[in-house]
Amino acid sequence: MKGIVFRCLEELVIETKGMDVWEQLLEQHCPEDRVYVSAKSYPDEELVGLATSVSQALNLSMPETLKAFGTYLFGFLAKRHRSIVQEFHSFEQLIVSIDEVIHNEVRKLYEEPNLPTIEATIQDDRTIHLIYRSPRKLCFCAEGLIYGCAEHFDKQIQIEHPECMHKGDLACFLIITYS
Repeated sequence: MKGIVFRCLEELVIETKGMDVWEQLLEQHCPEDRVYVSAKSYPDEELVGLATSVSQALNLSMPETLKAFGTYLFGFLAKRHRSIVQEFHSFEQLIVSIDEVIHNEVRKLYEEPNLPTIEATIQDDRTIHLIYRSPRKLCFCAEGLIYGCAEHFDKQIQIEHPECMHKGDLACFLIITYS
C-alpha cells in the first residue's frame, strides 16, 4: 500500500482522535520509528492492523470504517492532486474514467501502485454500474471513495452492492444511483 494512503489515515486519526491515539496505533502495528512517505510502498498488513484498531476505537464495523475512510480519502487526494480532479466536470464523468484516466495518472505519480481494476458504465441518466476487482478486496473503501466523489460534485447518491468478493463472488458489482 502506498504511503499516501497511510498519510491520509494518519491525518484522519489525528483530526478525530488526537496524536496520542495515532502514536498508540503505530506502536501496536508498525515497526519502531515508522514514518510514512507518500510515494513509498508499505505492507498491506500494516494498514489492515491500523484500520482494525481504528474500527474498534470508533466502535464501527470494518466495512463502515473503510467506507468512512474512503470518503475522507477522496477529499485528501483531491486536495493533493487538484489538477487531476479538475479535469472532470461531473460526478459521472469522473466515475466512468477511474480506470482509464485516474489510474493512469496514479501510475505516472507512483511506482507500482497495485491498483484495483474498475469497470464503470453509465446505464441511464441516473444509474452507473461499476465492477470492482482486486486481491485486496477493499471494495468498501471504493464505496467510500465514490461517496467522497459525490460530495465533491454535490450529488446525492445511493450504492447497492449485490455481489461482493467478501461473499465469494469473483468481483464486486455496485449499482450507483444519483440525482
